[in-house]
Amino acid sequence: MENKRKIIRIINLLIIFLIILFFLLDKITVAVSLLIIFLFGNTVRLVLKRSKGMELFNQRTYLFSFVMILFFGILGLRLVQVQLLKHEKFTDLAKQQSYGKYYLNGKRGKILDSTGRELAYDVDVYKVIIDPKRFYKLKEKDEIVGELKKIQPFTVKNFKTKLKDSYSKNKRYIKIMNKVNEVEKNKIDEILSKYKIKANEIYFEHSTQRKYFSYNELAPIVGFMGAYSGKERRKLGAYGVERYYDKYLKSNKIEKNGYYTNFRNLLLPTEKKNNDFLEKDGNNVQLTIDYYIQYILDDEMQKQFKKVTPKSAVGIIMEPNSGKILAMSSYPRAKNIAYLNNRAIRSQYEMGSIFKPVIMAAAYEEGVINDNTRLDNPNGYIMRYGHKIRDSDSHGVGQISPQTVMRVSSNVGMSLISEKFDSPTFEKYLKEFNLYERTGIDTFGELAPRQLPYKRWDGMKKYTMSYGQGIAITPLQMIAALSTTVNGGIYYEPYLVENIKTPGGVTIKRNIPNPERRVISEKTSKKIREMLKETVEKGTGRNGGISGYSIGGKTGTAQISGRGGYLKHEYMSSFMGIFPAENPKYIMLIMFEKPNAESYWRKFGAWVAAPVFKDTLDRILKYKGITPENVDILKEGNYTNTLSENLDLDILPDFKGTGVRLALMIANKYGIEIVIDGKGQVVQQDPKAGTKIEDVKKIKIKLR
Repeated sequence: MENKRKIIRIINLLIIFLIILFFLLDKITVAVSLLIIFLFGNTVRLVLKRSKGMELFNQRTYLFSFVMILFFGILGLRLVQVQLLKHEKFTDLAKQQSYGKYYLNGKRGKILDSTGRELAYDVDVYKVIIDPKRFYKLKEKDEIVGELKKIQPFTVKNFKTKLKDSYSKNKRYIKIMNKVNEVEKNKIDEILSKYKIKANEIYFEHSTQRKYFSYNELAPIVGFMGAYSGKERRKLGAYGVERYYDKYLKSNKIEKNGYYTNFRNLLLPTEKKNNDFLEKDGNNVQLTIDYYIQYILDDEMQKQFKKVTPKSAVGIIMEPNSGKILAMSSYPRAKNIAYLNNRAIRSQYEMGSIFKPVIMAAAYEEGVINDNTRLDNPNGYIMRYGHKIRDSDSHGVGQISPQTVMRVSSNVGMSLISEKFDSPTFEKYLKEFNLYERTGIDTFGELAPRQLPYKRWDGMKKYTMSYGQGIAITPLQMIAALSTTVNGGIYYEPYLVENIKTPGGVTIKRNIPNPERRVISEKTSKKIREMLKETVEKGTGRNGGISGYSIGGKTGTAQISGRGGYLKHEYMSSFMGIFPAENPKYIMLIMFEKPNAESYWRKFGAWVAAPVFKDTLDRILKYKGITPENVDILKEGNYTNTLSENLDLDILPDFKGTGVRLALMIANKYGIEIVIDGKGQVVQQDPKAGTKIEDVKKIKIKLR
């Protein structure tokens, strides 16, 4: 018996030694295990020893009490281990399981027109996800699937087979719908509520999608979104304003930390919100483009494009006194946006006679000609360097003044004027009118000009450039140079964006008119305006005039070059016009490349481009409410309809009795889209008179 006790003591001492050793070696798990064995073994031994003389019930009670004490002792030791000895380790494990990062993703900024109309914006879209492990167990799963398919077809083929297979393989994710909008999401939420789906059997994944308003008219300007960038984890702007102002438009991703429920499905509201002051959405970019003017220009360009079926066409409307682009149209339109082409800044043409005001202004400014100058053109042509320079008709034969040269568009007269310049001076003015550099417009893809320095000009170069041949520039360069000739002589850099604001409305960038330099004097500019007005009233630009309005303009019919020389009866037909002629607030350039017509002279700018200018301006005047009687409001710079602010109506009136002007005023005031077809008096309107204005989204007016 004594030997037995000694053996037990030796074993106990050995176990205690090992427990201490393993604790010192940081082998906590082994040490705790040995401690449990030690306590349990000795407890059982003592219970059995003391309970020999007890009754059976007392033995069991005594044994149970010791077991419970032992259990809570072990539990206490474990708590000491977790809470004290390994506190940092288990805290880190807890964070890894329930604490993590999450991101707040905003929307890309909006692109707006000058009136605030949204042209490009993000909308919320959702993916609908099914958890097969949970959904498959639902008794009513077939009924739920049937109702979901009524909202949108599933993206998964053979869904039932896929669901069963995913369930058997313990998969947790099947995407059944893509690009679900808010309306559809609300319908799905109703279904989930109806069948009491609350355990994430079906759930949503949120994202955004870029939407465009009236994209056909605006695509070359607004642009589009391109490929996904793995580096930035977002789509990048790929063309137009979307690309140029991408860094302002892009949304912000805000990183936060928080605690989640099991499976990271639900963020717990345990922490105070942080970083809420940061803007998630991108900044809003407001254009100088007026959507209604853009629509009118594009509509008239499209009509003529279908009629004369040219190779290409370009139209631009700009404020000559600021450089603001009000509208910009380009045809043909590619169906695939990857081939989108804004020809106003991406194509270069020989401009023809619309170039003449530039050289005429330079000649007056340089003092090489004046109103008393007479140019000898006895035969309607001259020979220079073995080439014949001739006019298209005999209106400029004899001794002609600069005014006559412009009015009848005499190539001979312009050539004779160019002889009065030396080449360095001629080139100096080309550079001053910014024909050797990009305009710097704030959009993507402007083409750089490639002009030869004067030292590399041949003998004919100066002559042909004087009437717009032998020098290729973009339509935007042309209209910017022409603006300089009529706005008082200052070159303004064209621009497309008015301002950039945060989602909260704080302006962070504003583009203002940039008068880069004075090119010609106010006196010279006034002379050019007078010539352009006379050209419309008495010269080649008659088809661009509108009765009762003071308009100036210039036609252009440039031969198109090909291999071996210029092509016969193939033209770049164009017209530039200003309104009002005395103090221009609008300048417009219309161009058609290789138009088709039965007679070659019907391809000229006077017949192809001038009518488009006239019809476009006529509709703009109606839109702005500018009649011959109130055109003087333009002198004060307030050329919107001044009566619209006092207009207050609940229902749509009958425009047959009141006229189109009231329709325009109502559209302006209430932000309603308006489409006007034809000329004359109102003969038809949609919606009908008496319709509540709050229900009207678009007004269609037919004139005859």
